This record gives sequence, structure tokens and C-alpha cells, in this order.
Amino acid sequence: MYHPRLKGNAYEAGKHYGSILWKNGFVLPEVSEEKLRYGTSCIPILEDFDPHVVKEIKGFADGCQASYEEVCSFLLSLGVLQPSGQCSIFAAFNGDDMIVGRNYDMLFDLKKFTESSLVCYEDKHKYIGHSDCFIGKVDGVNEHGLFVGISSVPHVGVKPGLNFYFAVKYILENCSTVQEGIEVLQQFPSSVSNNYLLADKSGQMAVMEVSPDGYQVRKPKGHYIHCTNHHVNMISPEGWNWSKSEERYATLDSRLKEEAGHMDVDIAQSIMSGTKGHVCLNLKQQKFGTLYSVVTNLNALQLFRAEGQPNKAKYILDERLNKSIAKSM
Repeated sequence: MYHPRLKGNAYEAGKHYGSILWKNGFVLPEVSEEKLRYGTSCIPILEDFDPHVVKEIKGFADGCQASYEEVCSFLLSLGVLQPSGQCSIFAAFNGDDMIVGRNYDMLFDLKKFTESSLVCYEDKHKYIGHSDCFIGKVDGVNEHGLFVGISSVPHVGVKPGLNFYFAVKYILENCSTVQEGIEVLQQFPSSVSNNYLLADKSGQMAVMEVSPDGYQVRKPKGHYIHCTNHHVNMISPEGWNWSKSEERYATLDSRLKEEAGHMDVDIAQSIMSGTKGHVCLNLKQQKFGTLYSVVTNLNALQLFRAEGQPNKAKYILDERLNKSIAKSM
């Protein structure tokens, strides 16, 4: 797992990171004509939604000797024209602290591309974000104690829009509360179907069920909320349970009913490490499973990460965000 530190001006930070990768042998994956056509149709939507990330992409493209259109098209087609991750996420409030657990499941071959970035851009919230591509995030925690993470849901058809990488990144950089994140997603022009789990240090939590055609907000019925790879309130297309989504959802529900009232990081780590019920996923035939796991206490901004399957890899405390906040005071 890479551990980039991005700071300052978005263009220069993107160019710096792109240059580092280029010098170490990175070449942008081939962008097919289909991806280029699709990406080109989505670029105006991206430029309208988040001009800040556009600057970062332009810098990255210059740094890694690729065109802006190619980089955009590669990023915008992820999850639309090629596979996306299958994940398990929960948030539980014990009365004092909000605890979040998150497993990111994807093709084992993509483990070498995973990143945990400390991002400190000018006039944006500081955060630690995770991903399996160089721009955009699949989950993270920002300096205000706001968490957002996605799990993918099958969708039907292809239409221009933006994928989850850009929504998660935008929320981490610009939002401080669950409600602010919900308001972003209510207007987000999504090209794919996802669950977005949001939680903040005040005890607020929600799952936004999003598709290209609409959304629904799912609130907790007690002290916890969770999601895997199907919608609960919206209809999911056929084939959604191929990655044990139903089993993982039921296992999380059972464990959280038992533990939510006295949840802590140790209990959360034990839940996310569990192979019974497939929360720690390992589909050997498909060469697909958990690539990393994150457990965080949002009130203390403590983030523990297992870089690999958490039943084998140890959770290590990542102190970069707290140190960065302290340094800026």
C-alpha cells in the first residue's frame, strides 16, 4: 500500500505525485476508444461538479506524461465499464464515541495499487483517504471527525455521470457533518449505484442508497447502521449476492445488535476480521476478497488500518492526520 502525502496547491500536488509515479515506472493503463468516448461525455459534468479536482487531474496528467482526457476517461469509467469493489461497512455509537469499521474487497491483483493518502490541500479539510487509484477516494476520515465510505451495488445500463471516487473525495474535502454529506449526494450526478455510509463524531449516521436514477436516505433504527453490496430500501438488480452480500449483511447485523452499545475499536476489529459470515471476504475461485480494513474512533480521530486481510494482517495506528492537525495549530 502506498502512503502519499498531498498538500498545498491542487495542480502542483497532482503534478508532483504524477511525476513520482512516472519516475518509478508508472504508465497510465491503456484507455480504450469506448472509455475515451464515455469519459469525454462525462468531463463537462465533472468540471461543473468539482473544479478543484479538475486542477489535480490536469497536474497529474502533466506529471505522468498523459493527456487530461485520457486520465479523466480512465477515472470516470471505473465502476461503470469495469469492475468495482464489494465492501462491508458499519458505524456504531456507544453513547460517547462513534466507531466505524470498513473492509474494502476487490480483486487480489489490485492490492498493489491501494493507497492511504494524507491530503492537506489549501482551503480544504485535511483528511486520510483510501483508494485503489491515484485520484479519487473510496473512504476516509477528515479533521472534523466525518467518515464516508462506499460499497458498490450492481446497476443496469450506462449513462454519463460521475462515479463514487469523486463523491467521496468531495465530501471529505468540503463537508463537516453527515447532513452536509447527504446534501451533496442528493445533488450528485451518479453514473453508478452505491451505498454511501456517513458517520460523524456527534453520533449522526446514515446510509445513502444511490443509483443513476435516484436516491433514498436510510437512517439507523438503533445505535448502529451498516451496508454491504445491495440496497435495502431501493430495488437491487439480479445477481447482487455473488459476493456474499446477504451473508455479510446478516452477520454484521447480528454482531452489531450484541455489541453496539459498548462498541470500541477492539470489538470493531474483531468484527471486521471475522471469516465466519464472510465479513473478511476470501473468494478464492474469483481471486477476490478483502484488500484492507479500517477501524476508526471518529471522536479521537484514531484510525487503525490492516493492510491485507484483517484475519492475518495486524491493525496499525495511523497518526498522520492528528499530527498534521497539531502541526497547523
